[in-house]
Amino acid sequence: MSAAGAGDPVEVHGWLPTLFDESPVAIGFSRNGIILDVNPSYIRLFGYASAEELRGTPLLEQIAPSHRAQVRELVTQRDHGDRRPYRYQSRGLRKDGTEFPFDVTTTRVAVADGPLNIAFISDVSERNDALSAVTASEERFRTLSSAAFEGVFVHADGKILLANEAGAAMYGYTPDSMVGASLMDLTAPESHAVVAENVRRGSTEPYEGIARRRDGTTFIAEVRGKTLSHQGRPTRVTVIRDITDRKQSEAEQRALADRVQQVQKIESLGVLAGGVAHDFNNILTVITNEVALAKRGANLAATATAHLDSIALAAERAADLCRQMLAYAGKVRLERKPVELSELVDEMANMLEAVISRKATLARELAPGLATLFGDATQIRQIVMNLVLNASEAIANPAGTVEVSTGMGTYDATAFARCVSGSSQKAGTYVWLEVKDDGIGMDAATVAQMFEPFFTTKFVGRGLGMAAVLGIVRSHDGAIAVDSIRGQGTRIRVFLPASTNEPLGATSEPEDELRGSGVVLLVDDEKNVRISTELLLREFGFTVIVARDGAEALELFRSPSAPIDVVLLDLPMPRMNGIEAMKELRRIDPNVPVVLTSGYGSIRFDNEPQPVDEPDAVLPKPYSPARLVATLRRVMRRAHSTAPER
Repeated sequence: MSAAGAGDPVEVHGWLPTLFDESPVAIGFSRNGIILDVNPSYIRLFGYASAEELRGTPLLEQIAPSHRAQVRELVTQRDHGDRRPYRYQSRGLRKDGTEFPFDVTTTRVAVADGPLNIAFISDVSERNDALSAVTASEERFRTLSSAAFEGVFVHADGKILLANEAGAAMYGYTPDSMVGASLMDLTAPESHAVVAENVRRGSTEPYEGIARRRDGTTFIAEVRGKTLSHQGRPTRVTVIRDITDRKQSEAEQRALADRVQQVQKIESLGVLAGGVAHDFNNILTVITNEVALAKRGANLAATATAHLDSIALAAERAADLCRQMLAYAGKVRLERKPVELSELVDEMANMLEAVISRKATLARELAPGLATLFGDATQIRQIVMNLVLNASEAIANPAGTVEVSTGMGTYDATAFARCVSGSSQKAGTYVWLEVKDDGIGMDAATVAQMFEPFFTTKFVGRGLGMAAVLGIVRSHDGAIAVDSIRGQGTRIRVFLPASTNEPLGATSEPEDELRGSGVVLLVDDEKNVRISTELLLREFGFTVIVARDGAEALELFRSPSAPIDVVLLDLPMPRMNGIEAMKELRRIDPNVPVVLTSGYGSIRFDNEPQPVDEPDAVLPKPYSPARLVATLRRVMRRAHSTAPER
């Protein structure tokens, strides 16, 4: 080709014609705004049949009217000698009048017959459509995800591409500033592996991980993702929810459930221990009664007496074991009186010094002027002794310390939330005993089991010490708090309610000679207990009428044949228990003296104002003959002295 003048083709040489004709890019030559020549791609792009239709026509005729001013300015700059290459986007106008976007690069070159402007033009309709689709897609993503409360992210190759408002705020970013952030920078190191594995597998199952915010703090995240195609490459859409509060709430609920389960377990074991102790106490009552009867027999050999004494001693030791079981069950019969806790511990100082481990040093910090509590001093001493012994045995180093302290405070119900106790503590004033050691400490599993009966960490031992402590504390309506760390020691604090009202307790009287008189209505559902007790009472001079349960006792009591002086009434019985029978007896005769017996130890009564609903005495099984006779005589004397004159 040659280009001698306007409208004439430009001459090219060698391989250039082939490149010009076969180029997929539209190429056009122009001078002074007039088209000189175009290649086939140009012709097709603008919708013409041949190059002749375009040669000699103004360049602006192929430009959409809305963009002609832009192109006219550029052509003018070229005509004034501007030779810099330009690349810009504009809109073309085809022969049929349709418009399309194109990308053009122009440059000015010098040839023999004068400078030429060369334009390389590419149709970008598809690219722009794709970009528009991407923009629309991203806009839809932002619109939809902005309504979500969870974090929504699009990421690929470990980088964030898009983030919604909620997700960005969750991590401490804005959506725009989060673009390009590394996925692993947003993940705590301990969760890198699980996140990488789920992304690699394209998992759609939810999982949990630890996310890291911009400021370095972390939160627990529930993550669920799906792999999609975005901009022609595999991309993952991930939804993240901050579940820190939920996990904390679940942990608190589990802890509460564990505490409830532990309390229920302790209660169940307490019922079991109380039931076993009750049955044993009935058996021991028969044994002690029979031993007493045998020893009163005539012509008893010395060896036989020794054997009977051994049986009685063994029975007393068995009864002591039952009392420990009942203490765990919270059913020890308490002899309550005012107790000043600091004074009680101070009085025990010499005893405690003597029994603690040689590795331990005893330290005391006893608060003066504590409010009194009303309780059984003997049982409270057992609490102190068991806690101090356990603490001293936990000392592993020769220079260990066991610190015993006391104090007092006013607490609300929430203060006892983590305590071990037999009932819900009420707000009020409590005195407390604390025993602290710097010994080996306990792990959580050991703490959870330490109050179970027969559980022990010692090489030898029955495992009833701490179980009995818990039972005694429960009997006093108290609570126990335990803090222990393995290798750092243990602190146990016992809370006991302070009181200003002294409860009614049994008064002791000197025992007279073991002889009695009068009619005793003996009521017990255990056959052997009835038989042995009846024989024992007859042996000591009483007249005895026997009933097998409360209903039969009422029938006998209503009978006018024999006036009854005192009722010896067992507590747990079929058809009608002892308390129910006592109330019915008192309705018939409000002045009849009643002694309740029980193998369960402690007996609790409803807080009713009528004195007729309380027994004259409570006699725990097994009872000695002397105590049985003394109790019956005492309540009979009291009844006769207060009876109205007839």
